Amino acid sequence: MVKTMQVKGTPACILTGSVLVLLVLGAAASTAAQGVEVRAYLDRAEVDVDGRFTLNVEVSGAGRPNEEPRLPDLSDFAAYEGVGTQTSMQFVNGRTSTSLTYQYRFRAIAEGTHRIGPVRVRAGGEDHATEPLAIRVTPAGTASAQSAPDASRNGVDIGPEDLFVEASVSTRGPWVNESVLVEYRLFTRVDVESYGITRLPATTGFWVEEIAVPRAPRVEQAVRGGVQYATTVVRRAALFPTGAGSRTIEPLALEAQVRVRSRRFFSDPFGFGDPFGGGLFGRSVPVPVQSEAIEIEVRPLPPAGRPDAFSGLVGSVDVTASLDPTAAATNEALTFRLAVRGAGNLRALTDPEVSFPPDFDVYPPDVSEEIDAGAGGVSGVKRYEYVLVPRAPGSHVIPAVELPYFDAAGGRYAVAASNPVAVEVTGDAAAGGPALIGSGRAPLETAREDIRFIRVATSAFVPIDRQLFGSGVFWILLLVPLLGFAGALALRRHRDRLEGNVAYARRRRASRTARSRLAQARTLRAPEQHQAFVAGISQALLGFLGDSLNVAEAGLVRDDIRRALAARGVPDDVVERYLACLDKCDQRRFAPPAAGDDGDGAAAALLAEAERAMTALGEALR
Repeated sequence: MVKTMQVKGTPACILTGSVLVLLVLGAAASTAAQGVEVRAYLDRAEVDVDGRFTLNVEVSGAGRPNEEPRLPDLSDFAAYEGVGTQTSMQFVNGRTSTSLTYQYRFRAIAEGTHRIGPVRVRAGGEDHATEPLAIRVTPAGTASAQSAPDASRNGVDIGPEDLFVEASVSTRGPWVNESVLVEYRLFTRVDVESYGITRLPATTGFWVEEIAVPRAPRVEQAVRGGVQYATTVVRRAALFPTGAGSRTIEPLALEAQVRVRSRRFFSDPFGFGDPFGGGLFGRSVPVPVQSEAIEIEVRPLPPAGRPDAFSGLVGSVDVTASLDPTAAATNEALTFRLAVRGAGNLRALTDPEVSFPPDFDVYPPDVSEEIDAGAGGVSGVKRYEYVLVPRAPGSHVIPAVELPYFDAAGGRYAVAASNPVAVEVTGDAAAGGPALIGSGRAPLETAREDIRFIRVATSAFVPIDRQLFGSGVFWILLLVPLLGFAGALALRRHRDRLEGNVAYARRRRASRTARSRLAQARTLRAPEQHQAFVAGISQALLGFLGDSLNVAEAGLVRDDIRRALAARGVPDDVVERYLACLDKCDQRRFAPPAAGDDGDGAAAALLAEAERAMTALGEALR
């Protein structure tokens, strides 16, 4: 609620107050850009071949990163698998300090001691670079065991039977495009003060719909192996597999802050025994835990009985249609509404085919979605609103709209159909087109030019001693601080959405990040840097694709890319042009340039082709 306060005083006082508000806003903005620290660190210094390691990039202080960190090229010894983020906030001595950590996951693929160059981050209006790092990759099976740090290093014995994360799925044998509900629960017998997700599972091969969980943990009691635990949900998601075959839902990792006290009060009425509340005394230690990987077997949709118009929708839907009004004259606009309700991945639903009468002008539909992702699954409604203009009189019928889908529960194909809609059009077809109002009015003519009438109206008088109070300048100066505050609030909400919605942030930054990578690759056009140049273009293309679709770039295969882009309605020629550019990068990356080739001209042509492919794909995904 905003309270309005009336200030009585002179105009000078009001103007002074407005200027002070502007100065305060400017000071706050300048303070936010100071005190930024960036550092990079590894979760381990040694790993064996095919082992996983994490590169952490932490941005702390009052400022926020303007874009995602720019990583050095690690493709010579590591394969990229995914990225996660973790945010923390501290309030010390009246000042707020935030910390945002990017966690990049890699798999080691080449032995040796490798150097990781500086990570570059732009934050607070300045460019920052981290110190170089080194990691040793040993042959498979020879690296020393490096489990995640546990609480025993802090002098506390907390075993896997005291604190663990359990992952469960609604089915292990789904159909292609069938919803698989995944739930991650934290089980504990110790006092957990807080927890945060440190690594999200990679979602290659799945369309993901996040399901919101309460911000405040809802603690329940559960029994596992005859032992009673306190448990709470930490994450829910609906996964839609995009292809058949074996799929792995990778582990989710989190870090819990466990409160350790020298004394325990099991019957304390003030909450010392709350497993998720902590206590007033003692200290907290970090305990990392992660869930087990889950293997599922995705069944292909049966070819028998598949309708010709089937677009891949799996679930159960209902289609309704209406027309407003049902009677009109020629050239009058009508509104045809089509609604698809039910359970399934409605976001990926292609537009149903509607057969309108040939004498109707049809305009592109206005499409809206209302998706409800809850513990029971993903359902909602997708609405299409068409504007129709009949051009000929008579009785017309818009036939039923049919939408084929696959019923996962019954294992068969079905067709949902709307009701046919009739419309009565009156009027004359020959009278088509909008009428021109006032077209028959005769033009004015001047009778004489020698004598003109006397002007009796006078111009408005302006007082010489006009004051600032009440003038236009006064109101502008009064409203500027309010407009500035509203703009700052809108900017803050936009930044909060970028921080809280990973998919939205990746889509917004996809084009800028890709062009930044292309600009970096453009500096490597020298013949001796041929492989690094081509690798930079390939990384930009894969990164743009992964950010636009909110999937991990690592592990993307051609069939998955085609299906994902086809589900978004991207034309086939745009998809093939993009894949051809990727193939060309792979060929040139591992084959040296032929003798006599124009190296600089070929590099410029490859850069231009990559830019055109990304531009075409970006326009198709809008």
